[in-house]
Amino acid sequence: MFGKEKFWASGLLLTALVTAACFMPLAADAQDAAQRGCVTAPRSPLVVNVKDKGAKGDGRTDDTEAIQAAIDDVGGTGGTVLVPSGTYMVDAVEKKRRLALKSDMTLKLDKGAILKAIPNDSRKYAVLSISDVSNVTVMGGTLEGDRTEHQGKAGEAGMGLRIERGAKDVTVAGVTSRKMWGDGFYVEDAKNTKFCAVTADNNRRQGLSIVAADGVLVTDSIFSNTHGTRPSAGIDLEPDEPEQKIVNIRIQNSKFLNNAGPGIEIAGKRGAVAKVELSRNMFKGNRPILVENAPEVLASAICGNRQVTSEKASSEGLNAFADPIDIVVHQNDCEDGSDMRFEVNRQTRTKK
Repeated sequence: MFGKEKFWASGLLLTALVTAACFMPLAADAQDAAQRGCVTAPRSPLVVNVKDKGAKGDGRTDDTEAIQAAIDDVGGTGGTVLVPSGTYMVDAVEKKRRLALKSDMTLKLDKGAILKAIPNDSRKYAVLSISDVSNVTVMGGTLEGDRTEHQGKAGEAGMGLRIERGAKDVTVAGVTSRKMWGDGFYVEDAKNTKFCAVTADNNRRQGLSIVAADGVLVTDSIFSNTHGTRPSAGIDLEPDEPEQKIVNIRIQNSKFLNNAGPGIEIAGKRGAVAKVELSRNMFKGNRPILVENAPEVLASAICGNRQVTSEKASSEGLNAFADPIDIVVHQNDCEDGSDMRFEVNRQTRTKK
């Protein structure tokens, strides 16, 4: 870590450049590169446009049945469902109606395509569900919740994308999930899940919750402005039951910005969490990493992260009227062990 004197004497320009790089949004070509690294080409040339099934995308019509009809046609073929630009209102509450992807398919949303939850008062919903299926890809577009229009006050399980019940080999690339009553993304009982260049913003409970999983990669993604109900983390790794386990998790090259809770929270009080790697991530405006009751999460696997903090410039010389500057704090080499500026690792005792 550089000393403050060195920053102010000769490194202000370097700090500004580094900080600017930290906050530059992922460029379209960077997103494309991340997607190409995660996504394999559909194995079938079949493409079904949801508008050919009657979807309107006008922000008023309930398009749930039309979109599901396209999914039903493509499921199992290796083909693609295409969602053009527009706002598609969908029923996220009724289990028998809400959008459920099938095995061996790709759902591709144009950059301007939004799947938006019809406002409701439910404690639990999912804009998009991937349950008990395999070999599924979701690319591009936005999933939008009803946070600002929600008609109830209870619950916290309104999700954007819910991956669960034995789902495996799922890839989510270039997708934004925002304004959910609960979590932007949710993973429970899944294997081999990848999140590449995704954004979770302004969700109420979590950007991403991982409850039970074997193999999750998160790369080149942004988790920001989570607030409303605890724990309000960017990413939360937390089993709900003793038999649930979270293992083989890699979170890298991602940004955690202005979340009310930690950027990354790992809580193993109810179930085991192990084999977690956190590397080259950036944190600003939130505690970086909190590890509780997870002794199998090793400090040696938490490496190369950085935290950006704002400090007032010196009041002397040319800096007399300078605005606060951002100081980039780099994590110590992971071989040195735990770096307490980044990770808080603690055990809590169960009351008798």
